[in-house]
Amino acid sequence: MVRPEVAEFIALGKLPSEDDDRPDEVVEAAIDRAADLLGRIPRPVTDEEAHALAECIGEDLCFGVVWTLLHTVETAPHAREDQPEAARRRRAGLTSQ
Repeated sequence: MVRPEVAEFIALGKLPSEDDDRPDEVVEAAIDRAADLLGRIPRPVTDEEAHALAECIGEDLCFGVVWTLLHTVETAPHAREDQPEAARRRRAGLTSQ
């Protein structure tokens, strides 16, 4: 079962890209909203929540928000043995740059 705080964050979908074509104010508001909701998620998250949260990882760092998201995913009890694929791909991409 996914807690309401997690469900609200997941409802936002993928994190916005740093290269988003929308007006800056719109992108900033979306990033601020995502960061605020992410900050409200009680840790640790469940394995189910970690997998759902990992699907929100976008295509870049989202001005650093992706790091907080990855750290949140990693609080799941089985994060080391059963890391969500999206988190694994993003972590590998970020650390190889």
